[in-house]
Amino acid sequence: MFAKIYRKNLKVTERQGSRRPILFVVFGNQRTGSTLITTKLNSHSRIICYEEVLLPWADSDPSLRDWLVATGRPQWLRAVPGVRTSFLNALFDINGLPHDVGAIGFKLMYNQMSLWPAFAYLAPRAGQLLQDRSLRRWLSVNQVVIVHTLRRNSLKVLVSHALAAQSGRFHSRDPVAGNHAVIIPLRGLKARLRRIERAEKVACATILGLPTVEVFYEDYIGTDGADQDIRLCAAFGQTVPKDGLSSPLRKISSDDLRDIVENYDQVAACLSGTRFERFLT
Repeated sequence: MFAKIYRKNLKVTERQGSRRPILFVVFGNQRTGSTLITTKLNSHSRIICYEEVLLPWADSDPSLRDWLVATGRPQWLRAVPGVRTSFLNALFDINGLPHDVGAIGFKLMYNQMSLWPAFAYLAPRAGQLLQDRSLRRWLSVNQVVIVHTLRRNSLKVLVSHALAAQSGRFHSRDPVAGNHAVIIPLRGLKARLRRIERAEKVACATILGLPTVEVFYEDYIGTDGADQDIRLCAAFGQTVPKDGLSSPLRKISSDDLRDIVENYDQVAACLSGTRFERFLT
């Protein structure tokens, strides 16, 4: 039954009589700047970037969740191969878009390449076995440009997540008063850092062969940010607006681990002599 319903052409509908907008995904691990890039791309008048449309609890429009409701299908179908690509074909119906749109895409986390994202998040390599192969083929068939967001310091990824979980604010649009510092649990710390490394390796293998633009968080928020915007827009066949790209998001915590990790000395001792020691600086 499922094959009959969802066995559709993976290629997005071409627009009649004109050039199809470039399709892209902002692809990355959590806390690597993907939302910052998404908001900046959306400030461009000819670029549309949706949020995490595949999240089951996403409070955003459009979303796979709402599409399943609208088409009268149960939510558990999201775990059936081919369902998500059917949704994406409906989402990117090119003939329904304004003609001035030059590029359109969405945000996709590493673990969302799996039919079981929660499992893939905890065990990236094992989660690869449950990868949505039809989604990978969809990316290839439609020549989707991958904007791969990366962060050189995996420890700061963990700290950023801990800060967000503590404050309940995963993305800040206004400065927030208060003490932005956390205690990082030492138990399992190296295992969590290894999981981040494995997730990145699995992700790189997944997008191998696809057109890719790598953007490192450290470069993007630094002095090279404007140059990174030029690279991104060029990948979509666009130029940067005269006033540049902008985002409402604000960085509210220090970039110095000593300022934001209350038990920094204990963390440093835990990682001393390991390959993760380089992340302490």
